[in-house]
Order: sequence, then structure tokens, then C-alpha cells
Amino acid sequence: MSRSNSNNKLLITIIILLILIILSGAGGLVYYFTKETKEITPVNTQVQTSVTKLGPIYPLAPITVNLKNRAGKDIYLKITLSLELNDKLLANELDAKNAVIRDNIILLLSSKTLEDISSDMGKEDICNEIKNKINPMLSDGKIKNVYILNFLVE
Repeated sequence: MSRSNSNNKLLITIIILLILIILSGAGGLVYYFTKETKEITPVNTQVQTSVTKLGPIYPLAPITVNLKNRAGKDIYLKITLSLELNDKLLANELDAKNAVIRDNIILLLSSKTLEDISSDMGKEDICNEIKNKINPMLSDGKIKNVYILNFLVE
């Protein structure tokens, strides 16, 4: 009789475990199908908006400059930029003024130290300074943004 009693206890334990597993699964399904979903909004909506309304892009050839350095050690910056234009017709003017534009960018970048350009804010400042330096030279349109495609310091 004890063998039968232990078999009954084992059977009851298994049944209880199966019921708990089924209830847990059911509870998980109920939670999954009834939970609220939140829409994720981008942190910087300005970036998202500007990308969807991107103007014509004018790529510049890579530029390599020796950064300003008080320690006497050579530090080189190799940078590749693209210019976002407000009008595709501006590309012809940029082609004609390419040497002057590159010269101005080289003069600007070579006046910078590694500390000036290392941070994200420093890179943003470079882009704004390039835009502000080139735009006064242009008559067929304006540069809306400057984008850094490659940035290497050695």
C-alpha cells in the first residue's frame, strides 16, 4: 500500500507542476498580448528631418594637413568632406572655385590643434567654420551643411 501511496503522491506532484507550467505560460501570453506598446521617438528629430530633406551633395577630395602643435611633434589630419548645397547649380561654381575653396579649408584646418578637433563639438565647429568661410565666396547658392566622411589623425 505504501508503494501505491507514493505513486499517488508522485502523480499529484506531476499534475500540480503541469498545472503551474500551463498557468505560467497562459499568464505570459496574456501579458504579451495586453501590454502597452510605446512608440519610440528619435532623440534628435532635427537630424531625422534634415536627412529626409537632404540637398544635392558635392564631394571634396581628401585633404591632409599638419595640425598646429606646440610640442614640435608632427600631427596629421586626413579628412574627407562633402558639402550639402541648397541648389544643384552651385556645383558648377564650386568646380570653378575648387582651388580657392580647398586653400581656405587647408588654412582653417592647419590652424587647429588636436584638442580643437578631437571632440564631437570640435568637429561640429569645424563644419560650421568651413561653411561660414566658403559661403561668402559663393554667388550661385549657399552651402547648407558640411559633412565629415573620413577623419583620421596620425
